[in-house]
Amino acid sequence: MDQPRIFHIADDQVDARLDARLRELLCACFTQPQDAVFRARRFFIQPPGHRWCLEDGATGILGAHVAVHDRLLKSGERRFPLAGIAEVCVRPAFRGRGWARLLLREAHAFMAARGAAFAMLFGRAEVYRSSGYVPVDNPLRFFNHLTQAWRTEVKQGAMARPLSDLAWPSGELDLGGPVF
Repeated sequence: MDQPRIFHIADDQVDARLDARLRELLCACFTQPQDAVFRARRFFIQPPGHRWCLEDGATGILGAHVAVHDRLLKSGERRFPLAGIAEVCVRPAFRGRGWARLLLREAHAFMAARGAAFAMLFGRAEVYRSSGYVPVDNPLRFFNHLTQAWRTEVKQGAMARPLSDLAWPSGELDLGGPVF
């Protein structure tokens, strides 16, 4: 069996062919009405800095994807480099092979080497626990792209994972922009 091929690409280096492949994958994986944005663009709210993709070794089909936003998490006067994980997906025909976990491991290693203290995402604990994520219940300040206003709330599905030896901060946290 051919090994899957993993590659990293900065989002600003995505060409038209890869853009079309990414949008097709995202549309195949995200099927809720709000996910229709992927027909027109390869990101939900704003472009990430980085992408990790996995192609099936036998077919060359783009089978899995992880996007990462470079952020600065603010906790009072403290600042923490943050890897905002988004658009994690595996094409339905390829699920159950550990591909999301494999891509997350690659993204975590890359972002840790760049100095990120934590990775954060919004998802289901039963999916991301095996990649080291734990639920967090901090009030989060973020920019709501729908209302065009700043908002603070405890976000359902908020999860974090250390990428350093720092402990996750307590209290209210500022994401410095929209959720990812």
